[in-house]
Amino acid sequence: MNKEIRFVLRCGLAVSLALIASSTVVSAQVPPTTVTKLGFELELRSDTKIFVDEINSAGKVIPLDEPTTAIGLLGVPQIHFKGGNLQANDPLLDNIQIFPGFRPFVHFTQSETSVAAFGRTIVATYNNSAGLHLVPNPNGPGLVFDRIQISGFSTSTDGGKTFISGYFPGVGGIPFSFGDPSVDVDRHGNFFFAQLGQDADGNGAITVNSSADGLHWNNAAVAALDDGSDKEWLAVGPDPFRNSQDNVYVTWTSFQATGQKLGFARSTDGGVTWTSKIIFDPPADNDPAHPQNSLSFSNPVVDRFTGRLYVPFAHFSNSDTDFIQMLISDDAGATFRFATFNVPGAPDTTLLPIVQPGELTECGATLVAPKRFALNLRLTLHAGTDVGGSLTGLRRFVNATRLIAQPAIAARNGVVYLAWNTSTSPFFGDPNGTSKIMFMRSDDGATTWTAPTQVSSLGDPHHVHPSLSVSDNPESVHVSYYTQHDDGTLDLDMANSHDRGNTFLADRTVRVSSMPFALPPTNIPIPTASNPFGTTNYDRNIAQCYALGEYQSNRSANGNVYVSWGDTRNTVTQPVNALDRISGLKHPQEDVFFQIVKAQ
Repeated sequence: MNKEIRFVLRCGLAVSLALIASSTVVSAQVPPTTVTKLGFELELRSDTKIFVDEINSAGKVIPLDEPTTAIGLLGVPQIHFKGGNLQANDPLLDNIQIFPGFRPFVHFTQSETSVAAFGRTIVATYNNSAGLHLVPNPNGPGLVFDRIQISGFSTSTDGGKTFISGYFPGVGGIPFSFGDPSVDVDRHGNFFFAQLGQDADGNGAITVNSSADGLHWNNAAVAALDDGSDKEWLAVGPDPFRNSQDNVYVTWTSFQATGQKLGFARSTDGGVTWTSKIIFDPPADNDPAHPQNSLSFSNPVVDRFTGRLYVPFAHFSNSDTDFIQMLISDDAGATFRFATFNVPGAPDTTLLPIVQPGELTECGATLVAPKRFALNLRLTLHAGTDVGGSLTGLRRFVNATRLIAQPAIAARNGVVYLAWNTSTSPFFGDPNGTSKIMFMRSDDGATTWTAPTQVSSLGDPHHVHPSLSVSDNPESVHVSYYTQHDDGTLDLDMANSHDRGNTFLADRTVRVSSMPFALPPTNIPIPTASNPFGTTNYDRNIAQCYALGEYQSNRSANGNVYVSWGDTRNTVTQPVNALDRISGLKHPQEDVFFQIVKAQ
């Protein structure tokens, strides 16, 4: 008999939890990888971190698929788009693997972009499921990976006319890299790329590759060993004391038993050797509206005039409102201090209040023991209707993509530019909330700020995942972001200011994508006898509700703005397979697209 538990969230949304008798919802991860939000455990790990953790917990073996108990195939609209822009990733690398007793392995996801440019060389980096390759387990039943190269790149040496694609080598050249791409370039044209990886002994690590030309990449160096590492980001810029020297910095989220901490690594010799440490270890707080021992989504940047290092990140509460904080270092990371925002009503002067965008939805439940489930709850942007059947009573959407609250930042000669996305609702996870992109500027190194202003266009319900760059002319500020329309399709837009961010006029906002695109099926219900709440991404090695990635990228250089984003205008047809609920269906799939926008 089902037991019904009813409660009310702060947002006023009544939620019904229909739990199977004697079933239990548990947290399957140690150390904790979630933050408690209004009674729910919100998943914080990136897609690639989830993938690595799940593979490791299964002993690196994928067992045979259990037949679904669903009747018939799941209907998803068939969509096909054609249009402009330039596809950066090589489509010939996409592949499908089929094994008896398994649903197909459709390796067709390229998204979550980071771009850098020097002269005519442009490097676009991204997560790439085409770098996954399975073989039959030589030691027993099931399948194992003989290659996990999630970190991909596409490089142009002709100013963005053509691209050559490849994969980043791991430590010692091993074919293991786990994504979360971040790329930057120094003043001499040396490129640096940070990713999640492992050392030669299989320990989790933050690793960094380097290249003198953007095409040929050195084996990854270990910047820091950390089995709990996730969501790393890289920045390059001058040492504040030795202006002729460029330093390479990496920050990341460290999942530990006491919560999440902020990790930091530095190289002063071009990425050859590294030092690392924890730079922020927040405590828990008895007040649920205050910041807790939970943070993520750091995004460092170096002021290339002063060498000052800025590290904004998201700091979470257990209530509706979360916060952005920013650490600042004037001595190349030896010491840090907090920026001040001085927002009236905030718990302290260093906190910028935000409400994370997106609806709180259920993206599958993993069976961890008989009738014991670990939930994957995420804030998402979605399309279509609620397919029901969830464990929590939260809505489930087949076509969905995860949203995060990573701040976007640029700094130039003491001026700091900051953009972020936030919900229009004061209530966390509100299904009726929309989202917008906000911006403000500091002219005194993050001590005082202009009033926040909305830069996203009006008339569409959602604007998410901002990226920000400043042209060589400091008057020109560029903020790109995804826009979701009323019909559920998306575009990539860019707001532009020519007065240092004082105004972002509507007629200076450009549509970067040449055509709208639709969300692919990433949260397909696959109920089985043992787990009636299971779901899968069509690209089944990719986490549920992962499509566009957790960020896109624009970079100003050479009088241009180079924009790279995840785009789903292309399609793939699922192989015919009796175990697959979307067998034979043609549907959107993810690629990386590129566009040059003149910065004028």
